[in-house]
Amino acid sequence: GLVPCRFLTFTAHLVIVISIFWSRENNVRASLPLQCTQEQYENQDTDALPAAVEILLFISVFGLKK
Repeated sequence: GLVPCRFLTFTAHLVIVISIFWSRENNVRASLPLQCTQEQYENQDTDALPAAVEILLFISVFGLKK
């Protein structure tokens, strides 16, 4: 019972992280005003990247855990 649930949870997290990285540009643009400069975009993208990397590290540690 516990192993299939854990596998499904891991797989769901992996799919979510992949979709976040795939649509990162759209997510960053959604957090900015309609009229923004390239500098504002780059700053927001730089601010969002550590959070995405943290999620990816969490999933990799969770997946490698015995």
